[in-house]
Amino acid sequence: MKLFPKKKNFTVVKNNSTEIKDIKFNDLRWIDIVKPTNNEIERIGNEFDFHELLLEDCMTEHQRSKIDDYDDYCFIVLHLPRYKKSLIRLDSEEVDIFIGKNYVITLHEGELKPLTAFSHLCSTKEEYRKEYMCEGSALLLYEIIKRLFDYCFPMLDKIGVIIDNINKDVFKDKSKSMLENISRTKMQIINYRMVIKPLRPVVMTLEKIIKKYLPEDKEIYFDDITDKIEQIWNMLENYKEVIESADDTLASLTNQRINNLMRTFTVVQVVTLPMVLVGGLFSMNVQGIPMHQYQGGFWIVFGMILIPTGFIGALLAIKRNKWL
Repeated sequence: MKLFPKKKNFTVVKNNSTEIKDIKFNDLRWIDIVKPTNNEIERIGNEFDFHELLLEDCMTEHQRSKIDDYDDYCFIVLHLPRYKKSLIRLDSEEVDIFIGKNYVITLHEGELKPLTAFSHLCSTKEEYRKEYMCEGSALLLYEIIKRLFDYCFPMLDKIGVIIDNINKDVFKDKSKSMLENISRTKMQIINYRMVIKPLRPVVMTLEKIIKKYLPEDKEIYFDDITDKIEQIWNMLENYKEVIESADDTLASLTNQRINNLMRTFTVVQVVTLPMVLVGGLFSMNVQGIPMHQYQGGFWIVFGMILIPTGFIGALLAIKRNKWL
């Protein structure tokens, strides 16, 4: 059973939320399905004779990227990072790909802008079909993955800007807001690493098995894909080290502020010790309190408080570099 009649260079079918683009150039087909249902998945399985377990994989969400190589085609699951502004966090988006000698099939939810934009351009502009679909399925797949990986770098740049601002502001007195900012950034880096880490071996495996679909002397293209994923991983490793260092610095500064505060409280307690001691002695409601019968007793007691307090205060002021 065919998905579409092969009369035009492209066909677009919309059914409720599902959108299917069947793009053709020479002998190459690119079928891009946005928000696929079980019906669309079963139809491509019947037309291209895919293994039923792979079709089940397309119907369910995977937790990790993977690649399965068969005699006539490959099945690839890619997870790419996507920033959800409403949740202020990074999440992953899945793309399922079938590639054969003369076709590429992509299934996704339409949340990755580079993929949806590229399929739209290829379906509407003849020059894009000529440029990107003239040398076979492997180079079309290369262009799809390249655009998806290029989409990762702006998100990395935003994280880099946030980390730069954190490094500038970490010594300012913004402990609560700074802690929230550092914690949120650490979670973004952790989520990003969770997406990219299982993707690295998939890209390296893809570089080896895609050769059977590549024209001669075109292997260097997928070397570029491998370089991009390694560059993304290296940036994440650097950001992880920097944000952990900023977190440790903030913790040290917070501990230092607490220690300084406790030291200040101790100094205040030492300074006020004569007041508390003398005031406590002369406030006891018992017989025999000295000087309670003298007319100038108050000033004598006040002097007993003021003189040692002033002496201790002056001593601490002179030795402030040592104590404060």
